Amino acid sequence: MLAHKVALPPWLGARAPRTVQALAILLTMAGIGVWSSILLAPRPTAAPPVLAIEPPSGQDISPISNWFGGGSARVRIAVVGLISSGRQGSALLAINGQAPASYRVGQALAQGVTLASVNTLGVSIDQDGIIEEVFVQQAGPPVQGFVPVSSAP
Repeated sequence: MLAHKVALPPWLGARAPRTVQALAILLTMAGIGVWSSILLAPRPTAAPPVLAIEPPSGQDISPISNWFGGGSARVRIAVVGLISSGRQGSALLAINGQAPASYRVGQALAQGVTLASVNTLGVSIDQDGIIEEVFVQQAGPPVQGFVPVSSAP
């Protein structure tokens, strides 16, 4: 077997072992630096929750309204559904764009606003002594008679 000797350039000949040693030390130090920064980094904290966009909270602005001479603020009421009518009636109402909730006759809806009565067409509300009628929102005329049901094939 013949041993082949690798020929090095003349300028690297005597410096080759020291150059390889210096490169090995530099790579070792770089590895130690990278791994120490990874392992010793502070733990990430939990991100704050994303703020959800919600409808207005229906804050009580009556003190401000009273300051300028007004009575209680007017509320927007939408009749979503009627549960029962008469003296003990109840209705499903959405007040100021909030989620619908069930209210009984005589129950306070807001400051100075009570549910006066429930009839078959809608509700009567009492806002500071003024009785107002609010009717049920209907998508179309009520269906009368038999409703045909299509059968699945």
